[in-house]
Amino acid sequence: MNATTTTTQTVSETITQKVYGGEYKHWSGTNVTPSGAIRDSNTTFAVTTAGADFQLETVDRAADALVEQIDITRTITTNATTTSLSTFSQ
Repeated sequence: MNATTTTTQTVSETITQKVYGGEYKHWSGTNVTPSGAIRDSNTTFAVTTAGADFQLETVDRAADALVEQIDITRTITTNATTTSLSTFSQ
């Protein structure tokens, strides 16, 4: 005698990961001069050599600012089939 059993299992899950960063202030550039410290909110930047090319990049991130958020939603379905053979004897 044969018996076959088929089962299906479905698992749905959501994974949320948040990454927070600390305070960060930075500037870089060419042909620019700051008027003071980067942490001073009144600091301005001036072109060092008028008429020449210049480049300025500033980064100002507050403490405990959300830097990255990862959201993963997935569904996993597993199918299993088992066949049993029963033998009877007298």
